[in-house]
Amino acid sequence: MIASFHALTHISTSKFATFLTQHVQAHRHFNSQLHIPDKRLDQIDTLQHNVLFYELTNLSDPTQIVHLTELAKKLKLVIIAQSGHFANFAFEVGAVDFLTTDVTTSRIEKCFEKLIHLCPIASAAEQKYQQNINEEHTKLPSSHIVVKDVGKVRLIDIKDIVWVNGAGNYVELHFVEGSAPVLHRETMKNIEQQLEPEGFIRIHRSTLVRKQAITELMPTDSGDYKVKLKNDTFLNLSRRYKGCLESIISPIT
Repeated sequence: MIASFHALTHISTSKFATFLTQHVQAHRHFNSQLHIPDKRLDQIDTLQHNVLFYELTNLSDPTQIVHLTELAKKLKLVIIAQSGHFANFAFEVGAVDFLTTDVTTSRIEKCFEKLIHLCPIASAAEQKYQQNINEEHTKLPSSHIVVKDVGKVRLIDIKDIVWVNGAGNYVELHFVEGSAPVLHRETMKNIEQQLEPEGFIRIHRSTLVRKQAITELMPTDSGDYKVKLKNDTFLNLSRRYKGCLESIISPIT
């Protein structure tokens, strides 16, 4: 991501200056930050910098008001002060936000969000960034299923699951022979989406099975099929889902 903001800071309170610098440097939308404690406001190059964090200490200098008002027209101005009494002045000169020197991290993040929202380039880049994160998240299958039980939470390794059958808002997770099934509050639709990347296919309205666990496929007189698993479990394959197995097993006709 190409950073959108080149910031200047004019902060007198050293503790807040350190606090702000840490957040600016860690944020993906800020490319640089330059502290200018002694530089005059009328000397700021608004072609190189597009954000100014300025700590206001008094209102006795009329030229300060003029310069801040002009700067607010050319860059994004954030006014900082030790007291909230300066808030009205901040917005009168056109500041996009006002912060006190005792703000929390979450408040700083909200200020950054406002800056991003007001910058079309940064806003578009942020949307793309979040979209990429969501896409990567959906591509990575979970290694386990979290099953909530009375007084405990169980972590079920997906690799241990052989097949699943569902009933309403619950599914029953089945494992290798000798292991008791586990009841999990989840819909078949959601569990199918979670297990499909791990090699599971749906063979019935209420049944999912790991493809590698299938050893035989036998037709029945009704037109359905019986599926035999490696642990000698037999499951029903509905005609509606017969096509899902044709790529890995040639059914007997």
